[in-house]
Amino acid sequence: MRYCVQPATAKDVATLALAMEDREKGDVEFDRNGDQKALDHLLNAFLSSTEVWAAHDRDGQPCALWGVGPTPHDFDVGRFWLLTCEEVETAPHDLAALSTIVLPEMLASYARLESIVDARNLRAVALLQVLGFTVEPAAFHETSGRPCHRVWVEAEGSALTQARPTLLN
Repeated sequence: MRYCVQPATAKDVATLALAMEDREKGDVEFDRNGDQKALDHLLNAFLSSTEVWAAHDRDGQPCALWGVGPTPHDFDVGRFWLLTCEEVETAPHDLAALSTIVLPEMLASYARLESIVDARNLRAVALLQVLGFTVEPAAFHETSGRPCHRVWVEAEGSALTQARPTLLN
């Protein structure tokens, strides 16, 4: 499938959030205070990000979002996140190709990208490994209450910044 990647809008975030909410009906996660998590986390991530990119399908619908914002302890380190719809999630080649467009843009702004990934999300872990991220062994993550991997990639010397794609089929 063909996609158009461009800076995301609030409408893109809302559209994908609604699709995510519909997909997860009946399986809503709550935080330790009993509040619904997914939508709040997405909105907070969007608002605290310095860059948010969206991939749109042929119908103009957003199907993936990538975002990054500075970490509080080091402004050269970007905390990145990714949210996809089922269509892209089940097409790992497309997601990897799209990520090679977006991640170099983020690495132009930050010397290092890092994130925490749920260890049960095998697709995300595999994707990040293919893209050249270091994936640390899973450890208990207190905030989520789950085993998670810390993942990171340095801009300097990364294959993502050395061979930037000019065309995506």
